[in-house]
Amino acid sequence: MPVTSEKIVSLQPDRPLLVRHLEDYVDGAQGPLALLVVQIRRGREFGTLFGFRKLEDVVQQIAERLGRACRHSDRILRIGEYEYALILPGLINEGHAVLAANKILRTLAEPMVIDKQRVSMGACIGVALCPDHAKLAEPLLHCAELARAEAERRGMAYAIYNESASTELASHWGIENELDQALEGGELETFYQAKISLEDGRLTGAETLVRWRSPTRGLVPPDKFIPVAMQSGQISALTWSVLNMALQQAGDWPTRFGPLPVSVNIAPTLLDDPNLVSRVADAMNVWGVRSNRLILEITESGIMRDPEQSFATLRRLTDTGALISIDDFGTGYSSLANFRNMPVSELKIDKGFVIDMLKNQGDEKIVRVIVDLAHTFRLSVVAEGVENQGILKALAGMQCDCAQGYYISKPLPADEFVKFIQDYRPPAM
Repeated sequence: MPVTSEKIVSLQPDRPLLVRHLEDYVDGAQGPLALLVVQIRRGREFGTLFGFRKLEDVVQQIAERLGRACRHSDRILRIGEYEYALILPGLINEGHAVLAANKILRTLAEPMVIDKQRVSMGACIGVALCPDHAKLAEPLLHCAELARAEAERRGMAYAIYNESASTELASHWGIENELDQALEGGELETFYQAKISLEDGRLTGAETLVRWRSPTRGLVPPDKFIPVAMQSGQISALTWSVLNMALQQAGDWPTRFGPLPVSVNIAPTLLDDPNLVSRVADAMNVWGVRSNRLILEITESGIMRDPEQSFATLRRLTDTGALISIDDFGTGYSSLANFRNMPVSELKIDKGFVIDMLKNQGDEKIVRVIVDLAHTFRLSVVAEGVENQGILKALAGMQCDCAQGYYISKPLPADEFVKFIQDYRPPAM
């Protein structure tokens, strides 16, 4: 049955209508006014599951709920297929708007009945205030939509407009757009950081690290663009690009210490990719990589999201001839029981424990326990974050197998790493 409440201005998507109503409210506002942009999180899933003929039913039920959550003076307009705007006049302060947002979220959290089925949905809300954030209708709507996008990006239920967050979000979008060009235009570069044996100081391999040499931004560090790639879904294309570059370049490394394995990081989300194993196998075949020459580094926390599924995928990866290394070990809360079935050959101790181990007894004990634990299960151990000779000596005394860090070598471009291999001399231990 159609909603007839006077709180509902329109249930036809109409942004210009919202702007006109908002202009009237802004012009006549006495005290703070809030605009809330509400995005239904699972709207498209509903359309796919129940058919778009049921969309009107969904729209009606959402509108009814919004109407129940709003005051008599508030107004509701639909501005997109699964997006609504709420004008809330006469507020006391920002906290009043937050209370309204939470009330709306609670109302929308209750399951809906569609085709006699109970389905749950969620929402994220952007909040903007007049006159604090904007004094005109269109800028106020822009602020609310930026806040909504920020909430969605951070996985939050709601967000209040913040200028610095808006700047960060704009930067995020800019990086996302430019990263596509970087992937197509060959702007990504691989750097390599050496790993050495703590038994005799010889080189044992290198970890691949990606850098982005942007024509407009310069050399972009990975902590600026990797999170964007993870959120945007570009991490898959980035990973395959890096994997192929690494395998190609490692094939040209000098064999002074024998064939050196190359390590490549695999994002946790790729463990759910059904093509992961075949793409790794294809890359190894294309570049003629033999068994035990490729090490795939996957974070402990990523594996622990779903240990059973992760282990099954890791076993299939080892069937290709790749080795598996658990990266950032010590931060992902592995159970000891998992070690019985863990198809890995190496643990990498998170550098957060290594860097201060000479000053912090707790860190030193954690490192020692991880080394002993790994050896109990016949796993090799690599310590990251080796910044000085003292740490290197302490790790050697613990019988840690390998080390990596600035005391040994900073990450080097591919051509410089070749020269590093040719000129390498073990560091003082």
